Amino acid sequence: MKIDVGHAALTVTKALDYVGIDDKSHGRRVGLICHRIAHLLGWNRTRRHFILIAGMLHDCGVSSTTVHRKLVAEIEWEGAEEHCLRGDQFLQSFPPFSPFAAAIRYHHTRWQDLPPSLDDETREYANLIFFADRLDVAYASFIISHPHHEALLSRERLLAELAPYVGILFSDEIYKAATHAIQKDSFWLELREEYLDDAIMEALSSEDYEISLSFDEIESLGELISQVVDAKSPYTHYHSLRVADLAYTLSGLAGLEPYQRRILRLSGLLHDVGKLRTPDEILEKPGALTDAEVAQMRSHPLDSKRVLNSLFPNTPIAKWAAEHHEKLDGSGYPFGWKGDQIDFPTRILSVADIFQALCQKRPYRHRLNIEDVLEIMDVMAGKGEIDLSIYGLLKANKEELYTIAIKT
Repeated sequence: MKIDVGHAALTVTKALDYVGIDDKSHGRRVGLICHRIAHLLGWNRTRRHFILIAGMLHDCGVSSTTVHRKLVAEIEWEGAEEHCLRGDQFLQSFPPFSPFAAAIRYHHTRWQDLPPSLDDETREYANLIFFADRLDVAYASFIISHPHHEALLSRERLLAELAPYVGILFSDEIYKAATHAIQKDSFWLELREEYLDDAIMEALSSEDYEISLSFDEIESLGELISQVVDAKSPYTHYHSLRVADLAYTLSGLAGLEPYQRRILRLSGLLHDVGKLRTPDEILEKPGALTDAEVAQMRSHPLDSKRVLNSLFPNTPIAKWAAEHHEKLDGSGYPFGWKGDQIDFPTRILSVADIFQALCQKRPYRHRLNIEDVLEIMDVMAGKGEIDLSIYGLLKANKEELYTIAIKT
């Protein structure tokens, strides 16, 4: 598969921006702010392209809505280091993104505290991301209570919020470049959602970063994103990876072709990417969800579909992920498909997801043993909710599949 690194980063960033829930553009805005200030720093096209991508990916270590709220509420937060380290780790796991890892590792480190061992370019990249991130927080706070265009009237005041930290948090050179960058109306107007992607795509088109990936490398991208999703809650650690492995094993038992099995595994890795938009309080609630909470949670399959259609066009990956909560009797969501409207790979993914969720500890119960899991799924099978042939394969191989489901 051919993939453009910049376009892949843009799609991943859109998924990461789900964590903001109401503000779905922070990562993309930070990337564009970095790119615009880099112009005024005199950086060449390649460096501007690099900082655009690095800026977009800067929060790949943030899965938790609680952490996101902390990061946008304070100039410095003592817990920020953790997501920088996690982001570094995630990016290192996918070779096309690994060049951006060092800048992400230090993007909340004070300018005066950056390690002397860092090369000058990495120091500049990390500090520009830090500066752009904090400037965007000021901008995002402003537009909560003001129309977007009024940023043009308050540009000096928004930048001045960062002035006390120059020479401490931020380099003097970056701040001076920003004082010139903000004078352009386009600097602020292009941060609006309706202009943002066009501006980013125009910038990305200036540099050709298209590379060919093997399927193993594509799977490593899927595993990177699944790690971000599963890190959202201690109750979902390894869920996506284990659903993927269960779907791959079940599809083998069912006789699917090798290629179809591998793309089904990829769909399993990414089936819950839309849950990044679900607040932590819902995923970790120890009791029953309210109707409103259920309604909010049930949007995640379509959120997943939106991301995966962009990342893997012309494949069924997004379709399978979007339909993994459908049930054969029509009682599932979000489409309410029934019977033959649900294809065989989706049925496999659905059974794998249900089985793994029951095998995993959740905030409202402990991990269930295999017999208790099968007792619950027997009821579902009796109601005609899940495919009997796939469930029969699961029961016939229950010990092997249970071992996969609970592996950590």
